[in-house]
Amino acid sequence: MITPEELDPGLLTMFTQEVRERASEMENAVLAIEASGDADRKRHLQEQLLRVAHSLKGAAGLLQVRGVETICHWMEEILSIAANERLVLERSRLDLLLSAADAIRDAANLLEGGEIPSPAHGEDVVEKLKSIASAGSHDGMKEAHHHPPVPEPEIAIRTTDTDGSMRVSAARLDALLYRSGEMLTFNGVMRRHAEQASSLREEARKMRAPGSEPAGQVARVESGLRQLAAFLRQDVRLMQSAVTALDEEIRLARTQPFAEACKGLGRIIRDVAAASGKRAELEIRGGEIEVDRSVISALQDSLRHLVRNAVAHGIQTPEERRAAGQPETGSILVSAAMRGNRMEVRVEDDGRGLNLALLSAATGESPQNRQPEADLLRRVFEPGVSTSATVTSLSGRGIGLDIVKSNVEKLRGAVDVSQVPTGGAAFTLTLPLTLATVRVLEVLAGGHVFTIDTTSVQRVIRIGRGDFTLVEDRDFVRTPAGPMPFVDLSLWLRLQPNRSDASETIPAVVVDSPGGPMAVLVDEITGEQELLTRSLGPRLANVRRYNGGMVLPDGRIALLLNVAALAEAAAEVRPRKSVVGRRPVAAARRKVLVVDDSKYVRTLVKLILEGAGYDVTMATDGTEALKQLRDHGADVVVADVDMPSMNGFELTRAIRQSDRLTGTPVVLVTGRESLEDKLKGLRAGANAYLRKDQFDAHDFLETMRQVV
Repeated sequence: MITPEELDPGLLTMFTQEVRERASEMENAVLAIEASGDADRKRHLQEQLLRVAHSLKGAAGLLQVRGVETICHWMEEILSIAANERLVLERSRLDLLLSAADAIRDAANLLEGGEIPSPAHGEDVVEKLKSIASAGSHDGMKEAHHHPPVPEPEIAIRTTDTDGSMRVSAARLDALLYRSGEMLTFNGVMRRHAEQASSLREEARKMRAPGSEPAGQVARVESGLRQLAAFLRQDVRLMQSAVTALDEEIRLARTQPFAEACKGLGRIIRDVAAASGKRAELEIRGGEIEVDRSVISALQDSLRHLVRNAVAHGIQTPEERRAAGQPETGSILVSAAMRGNRMEVRVEDDGRGLNLALLSAATGESPQNRQPEADLLRRVFEPGVSTSATVTSLSGRGIGLDIVKSNVEKLRGAVDVSQVPTGGAAFTLTLPLTLATVRVLEVLAGGHVFTIDTTSVQRVIRIGRGDFTLVEDRDFVRTPAGPMPFVDLSLWLRLQPNRSDASETIPAVVVDSPGGPMAVLVDEITGEQELLTRSLGPRLANVRRYNGGMVLPDGRIALLLNVAALAEAAAEVRPRKSVVGRRPVAAARRKVLVVDDSKYVRTLVKLILEGAGYDVTMATDGTEALKQLRDHGADVVVADVDMPSMNGFELTRAIRQSDRLTGTPVVLVTGRESLEDKLKGLRAGANAYLRKDQFDAHDFLETMRQVV
C-alpha cells in the first residue's frame, strides 16, 4: 500500500476532493432511484451510478487506495447485472449501496487527515456486496414494470476533476498587474480627449452667436478637430496593443503544460499491468505544450480510461509477446501535438489491436453485412460495446470509451480510433486549446444565425444543384475534393430553408469529422469572428446538437453547433430525396408568444416553432407578456413557470380572468418536475404542461397542433 509521504501533495488533495464529491453523487443517485416511481427513470439513474463508480474506481487504482477501489468494483458488479438484464434494485440493495457510499465518504475523511485507508477499509460492506453480486439477478432485483412517469429531480454528475481553483505564479500576476495598470492610464487619456471635445463643442456654439467672427473660429475648430483625430488614432493603436497584451497574459495565466494531464498515468499502467500479469511502460511526448487548464482538468479522466483500456485490451502477456517476436514489455505512447489552433492527443499502444470479429459480434453485426472497418471501429465508443470476452475488474463492461467520447464532445472536440499498421490501436483526441473564447464562422439557416468552430472548418465552397449523387445507396455531394457526405443544416434543425429558387448554387461549409470531411449546406455565410462561448445551462445540457451559445455584437443569440452531431447526421443512411429542390410545407401562420426569462430557452423554442411555420414573438416575463397580449394578442402562449415579476402560473390565471384573452391557449414548458406543480398549472388554466428535462420537439409541436 502506498504511504502519504510517497504521494504528491497536490495529487492527494485533488483525489480527496474527488472521493468526497463522488460519494455525494452516489448518495444522491441512490436516493433518487429509491424515490422514483418510473422503471425507465430508475434504470437511467442506475446507469449514472454505474458510471460514477467506474470513474472513481479508476482514480482510486491510480493512487493505490485499494479499499475504495474494491468497494467501487463490487458496486459495479451489482449495477452491471441490473443494467445487462434491465432490472431495478429493490430497497434492501439500495440500502447496501448507501452503506457503500458512506464507507467511501469515511475514506475521504481519512484522506483529509493525511491517512491512507487500508485495503480492508469497508470490509463488512464489501462482503455484503460480494454476496449480492454472487447471487446475480435472483436476489434483491426485480423486473422493471412500466408505470406512468412521475417527475423526478435531475442528479448532477461531475464530469471533470477540477475543484474550481488554480495556481498562478507570482511573475504571472505581476505581469497582469502591469498590463491592467496600462489600461488604467487610458482612463486619464480618454478624460482629456472628452474635455477637448467639449471645448470644441463650445467653440462651435459660439460661432452661432450674433457678432461672432466665423472665419477665425472655424479655423480654430478645424485645427482642434485635426489634433483630436490624430490623438485618437494614436491612442487607438496604443490601446489595441495594450488590450492584446493583457489578453495574452490572461490566456497564459490560465494555461498549464500538457504533462499535468498525464500525472499518475505511469502508476495506472504499472498497477493494471501487474494485476493482469503483463508488463508495460509509458512514454509521454509533447508534455511541454501549454493548454488551457479547463481542458487539462477535463482531459485527465479520459486519459485514465484510455491507458487502462490499452493495458486491459491491447497489451499481451509476456509469453504472447515473446511468441510474436515482440519485446516482453509493451509500450503505451501518450503524445500531444499542435495542429493549427487545436491540440491533437494520441494514445497508442503496440499490442494486439482491436479484435474486429469480437467487436462485430458485440455490436450485433452479421458477418454478411459487416460495415467498413473504420465505421466498425468507431462503434467501440457506443455504451455497452466491449471487445473483452469476459467481465473483469479491468474491462468488459463497455463503459470507459463511452465516457471518453462524451467528455471529449463536451470540450468541443472529437475522438477517433484506428488500427496501427505495425500492431496495436491508437485513439486520437482533437481538442481546442481554450474553452473561454472560440473563433467561429457565422452561418444562416432557416432565417436564424448559427456558428461553427473554425478549427473544424476546412474550407467554404458552393455546390451546384446537379452535384448531388448516390454512392452505395447513400446521398453524397460532388466537390473538387471528391464526393463526401453532407447534411442540410436547415432540414436537420427542422427549419424552412431560406434560399432563392433561382440560384444555381448553394453555399456549404466543409468540416472535419472522424469519418473524413463532410459538407454542411447552409442558406448563407455571413462572417467570421472570435466570441465568448457560454454554457446553455443544466436544463439544456442534453441538447446534443449545440455545444453552447454566444451573444453576437448586435445582441442576437447564436447557438454553437456540435460538429460531432452533424457528422453523425451526415453518416446516416437517408432515403433518396431532393434535398435542395423541395421545401417543407409551412403550418398555418399562427402567432405564438414565447415567454421565458432565459434567452437560450426562448431562442430554442423560437427556432422550433418558426421551423414549423409559426410566427413568434417573445417576452422575458409574465408582466411583459400580458402587456403584449393586451396590445397585440396571440393565438397561443408558450410560457415558463419560474420567472421574475409575474410567473407562469400567475400569467395563466391573468389570461383566464381577462374577458378578451380568456380563450387564448396556454402551454407551460417548465423545469419544475413535481406532480403537484403540474396539477397547479392545469388548475390555473393551462392547456398543457410540458417538462424541459423530457422535452421533445415532435411532442411539443403535436401539443401545439392540439391546443391551437
